[in-house]
Amino acid sequence: MPTIAVSLVITAFAWSLGWTGWPLVTVFAAILIGQLSVGWSNDAFDASLDARVGRTSKPTVALNVSARALWIAAASALLIAILLSWAVAGWLGGSFHVFAILMAWLYNIRLSRTVWSWLPYALAFGVMPAFLSFGFNDEPPTVWAVAVFAIIGVSAHLANALPDADSDAGAGVGGLVVRLGIRRSVLLCWLLLALGSGVLVVVSFSASIWLALIIAGAFVSAVILGSRWNHRAGMFHVLIAMVGIDVAALVFVTAIG
Repeated sequence: MPTIAVSLVITAFAWSLGWTGWPLVTVFAAILIGQLSVGWSNDAFDASLDARVGRTSKPTVALNVSARALWIAAASALLIAILLSWAVAGWLGGSFHVFAILMAWLYNIRLSRTVWSWLPYALAFGVMPAFLSFGFNDEPPTVWAVAVFAIIGVSAHLANALPDADSDAGAGVGGLVVRLGIRRSVLLCWLLLALGSGVLVVVSFSASIWLALIIAGAFVSAVILGSRWNHRAGMFHVLIAMVGIDVAALVFVTAIG
């Protein structure tokens, strides 16, 4: 599910920049295959941990596929994604996407269990505007788009790590959420979303005051709803929903800007 979501979000942002037709389809393919390589390498690397903590939803635990087969598939998808990135966005633009995929691999094999688990997300999402902007018209991306993408990436990482925090801690593995604890991780996620939403409000204000008010209102509503939800699953869904709202606002602001 995250693979499809990330692919659609970045493709929608590409569309908002002016990508259309076959190039847009190729952008989607490059992102999707890159995300598949990331997901498969993550499942392959975590195969022993997933078995130890009993994550039966994982393919290696359910015995649907071996870790070795996943490594082969991940490496093949990585090569295809690299070639597609350069083909659709040129050497400069495509290299930013290659960098993003490599950061995601670095997360999988080295940083996911450290306090630096947030960094690959910030870097990988932060270069997406450069990939699409340089690839489209050889122009640099706006600073605010880079900042919002990086903020959304880290926010999504924190929110996505919350459901597995207890099992990760019990298995003795780290990650920023495990190091901070649930309470501080949730607070940090809300602070980042406040920053990202604030940037979007400021940027969208000149183009549409109604859009700015909708973004601000959505954030306030999410905070109120989240504060009333005692269950971690409910908080997770509220945080993810706010991430989705910021993403939609980012695409819309870019399209009308």
